[in-house]
Amino acid sequence: MRFRARQSEEFQEQKERFLKKSSEGMISFRRFLFAPNLLTFVISVVVGNAFGSSVKELVSTLFHFFSAIWRWLVQPSHPINFTSTWNALSDFLTSALTLLAIALAVFYFIEFINNWLIGSEQEKWGYDEPHQDALDMQALQKQNNALVKKNIALQEEMIQLLKNGKEGK
Repeated sequence: MRFRARQSEEFQEQKERFLKKSSEGMISFRRFLFAPNLLTFVISVVVGNAFGSSVKELVSTLFHFFSAIWRWLVQPSHPINFTSTWNALSDFLTSALTLLAIALAVFYFIEFINNWLIGSEQEKWGYDEPHQDALDMQALQKQNNALVKKNIALQEEMIQLLKNGKEGK
């Protein structure tokens, strides 16, 4: 009987340690997954890729348009034909709409993260919230500006004292 009670206590302690470690691990993983720098990188890659595709399709559309105009101007018997231009324009519009859809999906995903998955207001992240490092940099810049103003005032005071000292001699 005594052996079972001891096993039960050890089992209970092990279970509590395991739960504590796993919850700490999940908190760390959540902080890593939703870190502003990681999210910024992921958003940049996803939206940047879609934007690159849209630019590529725009260039293709312009190339097909100028190619059709060139063939019409250079070859006198060639009628103007914008079929390839319309196809390229269709591809560009599809790519632009895809870019818009991806941007909207990313925006609402970030909203979902902020409103449902992140508990505290300090951990929330988004496109319009300043990062802590930027806030720290602004605070340091304000302190630096104040010190520069004090330095200028002291230098002007020193110059005035030197002038007064020379005039007194």
